[in-house]
Amino acid sequence: MKSIFRKILLLTITIIMMFVVIKWDLLQYGWQQAKGQFSIMYNAEPLDTYLNKASFPDSLKAKIRLVENVKAFAKSEIGFSSESQYQKMFDQKGKELMWVVTAAYPYKLENYEWKFPLLGKLSYKGFFIEKEALKLEKELKNQGFDVRLRTASAWSTLGWLNDPLLSNVLQYSNGRLAELIFHELTHDEIFIKDSVDFNENLASFFGQEFTKMFFEKNRDEYGQDYKEYISELKDRNALNQFIRNYLPKFDSLYQELEGYSTTEKENQKYYLIEKFKEDLQNQKFTNPKYKKFSTSEIDVNNAYLLAYKRYSGHQQLLEKELEKQFDRDIKRMLEFYQKNFNSL
Repeated sequence: MKSIFRKILLLTITIIMMFVVIKWDLLQYGWQQAKGQFSIMYNAEPLDTYLNKASFPDSLKAKIRLVENVKAFAKSEIGFSSESQYQKMFDQKGKELMWVVTAAYPYKLENYEWKFPLLGKLSYKGFFIEKEALKLEKELKNQGFDVRLRTASAWSTLGWLNDPLLSNVLQYSNGRLAELIFHELTHDEIFIKDSVDFNENLASFFGQEFTKMFFEKNRDEYGQDYKEYISELKDRNALNQFIRNYLPKFDSLYQELEGYSTTEKENQKYYLIEKFKEDLQNQKFTNPKYKKFSTSEIDVNNAYLLAYKRYSGHQQLLEKELEKQFDRDIKRMLEFYQKNFNSL
């Protein structure tokens, strides 16, 4: 009997060790992420601490109150389980905290994907350690992928934990801040496995619709913010539409270039990207945030283009769905997705 037990124990230990060896990179990454998240959560302080601090700027206190108002609206008017989220804030002291790496194949509009337990396939990988993000960026570039490295202002644990607010978002406009909170709260309610693009599109869509609802309901307090937000949305939608119109051109080019030499592919890709930049500079934007696209150099590659598809590629379809299937009842549309695609 003891011999059988020892054999079972040895087999179990062997299987565990094999899993650790095979999945070492994933386990190491998971540990880094857990350590980073829990460090932020542990060091975050209640929002009242900042509201009661005499040295904390009144302008930023107003932003915190906005977050509290958005949360209250999300619960009372929309039905979100939002009371436990963003009760605390982590002071970034003006420093960046998170970096996100995305990648795409060089001659087709297809994301490079990572596979994670429970979450499924994801087309981005986040880091709390900048050098780890830079290391991955370099590795992917050396493998020939188009890569984009950006900073991030928030993340969602999909309702598993009580996420803290990050202080840098208090620099956002009221419209952008409200939308960010609605966006992240949507992730807590709805998550579709192996569907990153659709999850982000859905959160963006609901985030915008709920932000408009919030401002409309509170016109007396946020009337000017509402006007500015609608103006900003107009420019954002124009930019997204411009990029959506260009995606088929890149698709067509890459299909035409199948079988061509790498040099020819690079040349043709370069010419189309330059045409993209030239046409983008001719777009007329009124919001300062978007005027930069007409004046500054931007690093355009397939990962850059797919980032816009990830967050806005399905917006027109969702708008039609809201119109035809739900008769513009955004709460009924939300309930449909909550019922059929509960968050993890």
